[in-house]
Amino acid sequence: MALVTRQGLAHLRRALSSKWRARRNWMKAVSRAPESTSIAWSAAIVGSNLTIGENCRLEDLVLLQTGGAGTPDERISIGGNTKIRGGARIYAMGGHVTIGENCSVNPFCVLYGTGGLSIGDNVRIAAHCVIVAAMHRFDRRDVPIWHQGSDAAGITIEDDVWIGAGARILDGVHIGTGAIVAAGAVVVSKVAPYSIVGGVPARTIRER
Repeated sequence: MALVTRQGLAHLRRALSSKWRARRNWMKAVSRAPESTSIAWSAAIVGSNLTIGENCRLEDLVLLQTGGAGTPDERISIGGNTKIRGGARIYAMGGHVTIGENCSVNPFCVLYGTGGLSIGDNVRIAAHCVIVAAMHRFDRRDVPIWHQGSDAAGITIEDDVWIGAGARILDGVHIGTGAIVAAGAVVVSKVAPYSIVGGVPARTIRER
């Protein structure tokens, strides 16, 4: 039988402690959530700055992470009748992620809220989308990019928007009411209400 080293034991204690904190936060979230809301046992909740509305669903292997940066406004808020599908990841990252009512964030989406991510009502975000409310600085060549800091203007997505599978929404973008973002598009600039955009970078294809 292999002997367990002190280092191994310390690693195991840290892992168990981390799992316990996540489970404790899960239990707190469930206790605060409305009875009509369903939070899967395998969903992981890191931090406690989470509010969630009626008739929501957090499915298997969803991860919500908030509170780690210690900033006062770091939070995640999910409106009523919103579904966060299996494997989706939502990180406050020092900012906030606010999702309105009757929305869906589909499997394996990743949302970062560093500069503030505000999503309206009746928004559909298809699978494998990435929405990043921050941007690395890269002006200097003598300093590694990750040492140069970042800018975080934030992202706003208004009501009744449909974002197609695999789209990327980058920092500073404002998507107007009723717009459609085509699958695989990379959005780097403002999207007008009721327009359809696609491509890399995304451009207006037509109006609805």
